[in-house]
Amino acid sequence: MHALFSTLLAALPKGDALDEPAWAVRHRGILYILWLHVSGVPLYGAYMGAGPGLYLGGGALLGTIAIAARLPAVGRRTQSAIATYGLVTASALLVHLSGGRIELHFHFFVMMSVIVLYQDWLPFLVGLQFIVIEHGLIGTLMPSTVYVHGEGQTHPWTWALIHGSFILAQCAALLYFWRVNERAREETLHSEARTRMIIETALDAVITTNDSGIITDWNTQAELLFDVPRTGAIGRPLITYLSATHASSAAAAGTVRSGLVPGAILNRRVESIGRTGSGREFPVEIATSCLAIGGTQQFTTFIQDISERKQHEEALRRAKNDAEAASQAKSQFLANMSHEIRTPMNGVLGMTELLLASPLNEKQRRYADTVHTSGTNLLHIINDILDFSKIEAGRLVLEHIPYDLRQLITETSTMFHEQALKKGLALTVTIAEDIPPTLHGDPHRLRQILTNFLSNALKFTATGRIAVSVSLDEGRAGQVRIEVSDTGIGIAPDAQDRVFDSFAQADGSTTRKYGGTGLGLAIVKQLVGMMGGQLGLSSTPGTGSTFWFTISAYDTTARLTDSNPPASSSAATTPQARR
Repeated sequence: MHALFSTLLAALPKGDALDEPAWAVRHRGILYILWLHVSGVPLYGAYMGAGPGLYLGGGALLGTIAIAARLPAVGRRTQSAIATYGLVTASALLVHLSGGRIELHFHFFVMMSVIVLYQDWLPFLVGLQFIVIEHGLIGTLMPSTVYVHGEGQTHPWTWALIHGSFILAQCAALLYFWRVNERAREETLHSEARTRMIIETALDAVITTNDSGIITDWNTQAELLFDVPRTGAIGRPLITYLSATHASSAAAAGTVRSGLVPGAILNRRVESIGRTGSGREFPVEIATSCLAIGGTQQFTTFIQDISERKQHEEALRRAKNDAEAASQAKSQFLANMSHEIRTPMNGVLGMTELLLASPLNEKQRRYADTVHTSGTNLLHIINDILDFSKIEAGRLVLEHIPYDLRQLITETSTMFHEQALKKGLALTVTIAEDIPPTLHGDPHRLRQILTNFLSNALKFTATGRIAVSVSLDEGRAGQVRIEVSDTGIGIAPDAQDRVFDSFAQADGSTTRKYGGTGLGLAIVKQLVGMMGGQLGLSSTPGTGSTFWFTISAYDTTARLTDSNPPASSSAATTPQARR
């Protein structure tokens, strides 16, 4: 029973929910209607031919009630009850003056006005009590003044019960409407409170302007950001605190009018300049949105101070410029030094070769061979550094000339046959028959790539074989795939991703045992990319490795001007490769 009562109580409106300004406006409207009845009731009574005492007295009574409803000594709830009493009195007079032609339905509209406008329990109960007493009592004692139907006059109690049930049902519907309206209002107030809390606690300054660019709201963060209190900002143009920095881009994208947010683009973040109350300027990022309310537009601008971000960006820009300058200086230094060192090194090697061609004893020849081998290795390192520096500095330009791939592969492999025989390794070369006889590109750099792969294969293979194979790439039309396989030490899976990085090898022990700078494969990766090809490897530790790369099988220059290119012309090339 208690739960049922609680549920019923929760379903009823709370009442007395209006603030003072809203109540005052609605009370004036009710009194305006009441004053219309002060003159309207006597006119209607005269029209209906009723006794002057009834309609004149009724008009005077309504006027007195209207005056009482405005007495300042009476509280607002009492004023509401008096005004409601006046309305139901007027409706009762109209019912009686019409001889029952205006029935109880008229009271329903009076009660609806009271509920919609006042939303207060006291006026509602006053009106309901008046209707029950007046209509039920007088309808029973003087049925001819209330019911125009003969049946109603003969059985007034029956008609009183019928009309009473009707008015109760109508009042229940009004109460439901009242509660729904009250809940909607509560939700609106809660939503406004949540929105206000979000705006006030936002980390960004939130400023609201009307369609003329005049500030209508200014949150706490805006006060802190611009050093201007809310009362000092509201009513002033927003351009007082913001100035445009991106007018050109804003004009191209569709902007808010210049009187509102200078240079702002609706629903996008743009940079601008903020100005504090003291005149200090600072960079800001703004985003503006528009909301149409009642035929007018309202603009909300979110503003964030980006001074710290700008400082970081400037520091990063300077660091980037310094790093690029240092890298350029390093590359230039390495290129110059490599060139200066290579020139005398060639002289050393030349004189060593002349020395080896002269009569020497066994000990002298061994010493001269060691000098020549060491010098050759050093020259290879210097050449790698020079090539890497050129690539890093963007100075390496590829040739684009016709060459015979079969001849190039054969000649390059032949250079390593003697070394392979000395280590007891088998070196084989397999070239597919469908390889085009002539390719276009840089044969010198292609030879360098193949030499690097073969050198590594010889270096890291103690027993077994080394195989070079050339074929058309089945997965990439118009590409030739060149593979170098060995049965060497292999590469661990976690090291395979970094072998093509600069100064990187599989692990530190590799450098100590086999030597090398770790630049060879990095140079290969850059050269293959410049040629528009791809490269990769597959390897199993202890079993061996296979390094592969692809190059274009067609003349890329011809394809650029050919209106009907072959199906394989999709192979990618870089501008440097096309040169």
